Amino acid sequence: MCRVITPDQGGIHSHVDDPLSIAELLRETLVEELQAMTELSARWHLIEDEGVRHTLLHLIEDKRKSISVLWDVMRKTEDRALGEGDHHGHSH
Repeated sequence: MCRVITPDQGGIHSHVDDPLSIAELLRETLVEELQAMTELSARWHLIEDEGVRHTLLHLIEDKRKSISVLWDVMRKTEDRALGEGDHHGHSH
């Protein structure tokens, strides 16, 4: 069974396959991951136990890597959606 992520007006969800919709879902996921990292970092800052802090630091490092991967795939998907890479008569 699929998790309902982005229901339409009628409350029903649908799967997406077009680059623009995929990029939107990836942006939403990126926001959620950044918020989770903020929470994790705040807890790391508050906890004084060095063993726990060390473990949280590893989790923060892993989350940074995951966020980087999400960012890269989102940008590539946005590029596809916007036709980047196609020669459209001018340069940037």
